[in-house]
Amino acid sequence: MADATNQLDTQSATEAGAILLVLKNLEARLHKVEDPKKTLFKKSTENAGAIALFLGLVLTFASLYDVFVIKPAADRLSALTQFNRAVSSAAQIRQELSEMQARTADPSIRLAVLSSATPRILNEISTARAILPDLDDADIGIPQLITLISESYTAGDLYSVKEFVARAVAKKDVSPYLRSEAKRYEGKYFFYSGDAKRGRESFEEALSALSTLPGNAAARAYVLGDLLALEYATGDCALVESGLVRFADIIRSGAIPLENRSQLVGSLLTQLQQFQGRHCAMPSNVSLLDVSQ
Repeated sequence: MADATNQLDTQSATEAGAILLVLKNLEARLHKVEDPKKTLFKKSTENAGAIALFLGLVLTFASLYDVFVIKPAADRLSALTQFNRAVSSAAQIRQELSEMQARTADPSIRLAVLSSATPRILNEISTARAILPDLDDADIGIPQLITLISESYTAGDLYSVKEFVARAVAKKDVSPYLRSEAKRYEGKYFFYSGDAKRGRESFEEALSALSTLPGNAAARAYVLGDLLALEYATGDCALVESGLVRFADIIRSGAIPLENRSQLVGSLLTQLQQFQGRHCAMPSNVSLLDVSQ
């Protein structure tokens, strides 16, 4: 009887141990499921907000970089390309016009060619003027602006001349010669607009931009000759005579080769003859232009 009782107690203890082990395993599984620190899913859930914030910041930065850096740079390059194309096209049309007019002496044909070319040139001028405000000063050069100014003068578009001249004069990072050219064209604009006083001031600034070194003598004579022609055309006769003295001094300085002297004098004489009698008689001291003396 005692042996049977001991055997039963041993069996009960074994079964109880097995049950306890099962309960411990179950408890461990439940604890693993409930413990947020030990589940990959829970860890991912907890970090999802931070990950989303990081990705949002990355995407926002990329978007801002595109809006404020990449796109403006692309737009600037596109605008600059269009501007240069308009300048080149206007110059090319003028070249084609000159070649076509040179092929015929018939005035009616020459006028027809000019009439067909002028609207095309004006269209290119309008395109360049519309793009100009979007370009930085570093993007454009005075030679480009001078091309547009010259074509605008020829087409009689003083409104465009004013805008292009203002932009050329505003540029500071240029050589003395280009600075002089910008001021010369500004002076021409003022004369054509009826403001001779400001025109003279601009021409004097154009002369001042060029040093008195011998190498600049021809350029100074050209600027002064342009001023004298405008003074003569607008009726400031006395100023033309005093200006001829200055012009002759530069021409006779010996710093200008004979061929260039002849060209400068011939150009000025042609313009004086063109407007002779309109406001002024031929200057009494015009003999100063005789380069053979």
